[in-house]
Amino acid sequence: MKPLHTRVDAQQLDRAAAMLKVLSHPKRLAIVDLLGKTKGGKEQQMSVTEIYQALDIPQAIASQHLITLKDRGVLKSSKVGTKIYYSLAVPQLMKIIDTLEDYSGRI
Repeated sequence: MKPLHTRVDAQQLDRAAAMLKVLSHPKRLAIVDLLGKTKGGKEQQMSVTEIYQALDIPQAIASQHLITLKDRGVLKSSKVGTKIYYSLAVPQLMKIIDTLEDYSGRI
């Protein structure tokens, strides 16, 4: 088989495909979109409670998706007292989200 010639190497393509796979679930995409909406130019941080209430989904479902996103390096978390706050670990993902929103409006 002939090698694939692109501007990125095969490992980068594998990592990009893995990231897109993680983002392919509508609820995970909604979480990333929600956390990507900045307030006054500041990075958005939200607790599990704020996230599941904002998206109107069960807490257990939100927690499962948050764990997946964190394990895959999409989100980071910090603990304040008894609450865990999540934020984007890769803010550049919002460019992808914005592009998808632009595209989906044309379908």
